[in-house]
Amino acid sequence: MYPIANAMVLVLVFNVLVSISIPPLLFVLFKKRFGCMTRSFFYGVATFVLFALLLEQVVHLVVLRSALGTVIERSSWLYALYGGAMAGLFEESGRFVVFSTLMKKQMDNDHDALMFASGHGGMEVVLVFTVAMAVNLFYAVMAKMGRTESLLASMGTAQRVGIEAVLTSLSTSPPALYLLGLVERCIAVVLHMSFSTLVWVAVKQRSKRSLFALAILLHAAVDAVAVLLSKSGVSAIFIEALLIIAAVLCASVAHRVWRTRSVELG
Repeated sequence: MYPIANAMVLVLVFNVLVSISIPPLLFVLFKKRFGCMTRSFFYGVATFVLFALLLEQVVHLVVLRSALGTVIERSSWLYALYGGAMAGLFEESGRFVVFSTLMKKQMDNDHDALMFASGHGGMEVVLVFTVAMAVNLFYAVMAKMGRTESLLASMGTAQRVGIEAVLTSLSTSPPALYLLGLVERCIAVVLHMSFSTLVWVAVKQRSKRSLFALAILLHAAVDAVAVLLSKSGVSAIFIEALLIIAAVLCASVAHRVWRTRSVELG
């Protein structure tokens, strides 16, 4: 009923194994190579959960269920700008709050900004991507075993429709398309490191507080463009290409800020 290619199963397995390896590999890298604090990683994890998954979502529930939300959802432009603005505001504010309080007295090692980003971005990879790929893999295996009928028969109408859509996508989409999701998550980690660097320097140097605003604006802009393009029907490959360019540009800005700070301190 849903012919899942072996290549699709292999891609899903690859996505799960690689994505779930990203957080621990980054943790070990910054811990062993740069002597970063373990707590920095877990502060990043907690910041993502609190500010992105809890506080931001509460605001979405309030705003998008209001009359204003109806207006926002009717316009792709407004929806993209709103989503980007909320993501930038909450996640960068989360970084600023944690850097200014919990990590304020332990900011001697600038690489801890990247360790924090590893936790923040790594948790996002696992919760947003790895879990989704694992679920897709489960359904793909069930389809390969010929057990989709019994699986769907045990579910309610709404849940059944959702799973049928997943199975249809898995059976008709090119396997390579699912690799783009992994590319996107890697891009997101690079962006988190770039934004963390900007906010870190903004906290350490009061004269650089404008970098906090820059981090919010860059984060909002990247997310807004991604949402707008996805809603406009542009190809996924084109979107990922633009995101790679955006990540390189943001990383370049962060690197320049990093080097400028090093020169000033030297």
